[in-house]
Order: sequence, then C-alpha cells, then structure tokens
Amino acid sequence: MRYMQYKGVVEREYKKSLRKIMYEICVVEGLNASLGAKKLGVAKEIFIFWRHFYRLDKNQQVFDQAVSDLDQMKFLYLNEAKEIDASRPLQHEAEESLQGLEELIDRMVEYYKCLHAESGGLATETGKLPLYEFAKELLTDYRNGDLLKEVKAQSDKASS
Repeated sequence: MRYMQYKGVVEREYKKSLRKIMYEICVVEGLNASLGAKKLGVAKEIFIFWRHFYRLDKNQQVFDQAVSDLDQMKFLYLNEAKEIDASRPLQHEAEESLQGLEELIDRMVEYYKCLHAESGGLATETGKLPLYEFAKELLTDYRNGDLLKEVKAQSDKASS
C-alpha cells in the first residue's frame, strides 16, 4: 500500500482526519514512533513520515513554539515605547543616591523597551532588560523592607 492508502484506512477506522489522530497520539498521549505505529497498525517509517509531515515531533514543536514566541515578542513593548520621552532631563543626575540609582535604572529599562520595539524584538542588546527590571525590583524590595526580612530569614536558616 501507499501512504495515501494507509491514510485512508486509518481515517476510516478512527473516523477522524489523520492530522487529529496524529495530534492525539503524538501530543496528547505522547507516544513514541514505535508505540504510535503499533497503535495505528502501520509501519514505523510511515508513522515517522506522518509525524514529520504534521510537525508533531517534539523538536519541531519546540522550534515552532519558539518562532511563535519571537513573533509575539515584537509587539511586547510597542505601546509602552510610544509613550516614553527619552530626551527628558534627569532629575537626580548630580546625586549619588538611591533616588539617582533608581532613576538611572528606570531610564535603562525605558531605553531597552524602546530598542526592543524599534528592532521588532530582534536586538540582542535587549537581553539586558531583565537584569535592569530585576534591579528595579530589588530596589523596591529594599524600600519596602522585604529585602531585609529575606536576609534575616536566610541568616536564621544558616545559623540553625
């Protein structure tokens, strides 16, 4: 038999399209090629061909998801970047204080968001954005006293 004949036999038996059958076997049930082929009653090579054709191999799915995520990322900061005025003067430029540090971190976050929006999510420099967002979060935790509580809790664990 040919691939199309096997396809017809399997679709008639399961009363579904081959795409849906393969999705259930590969994604929902997570069966490998040997078990999937055995379940359908076809040769392993045919099963592998179908799995590859419908892009249901785990590596293909991971790749497709990564491409989809990258596609979505280009719109991530688009609206925020429109509202950012990067030319406004710094308020704490002459200071070496927490307020000055916080302002500089905020500016770097804004800069990387704008860069991300301008490049369509493809600028490698924007990889630093999570670092600056984390620094901003640390400053907030410090101001709220949460960082001090965490340090005390860690030192209590270490001394126990």
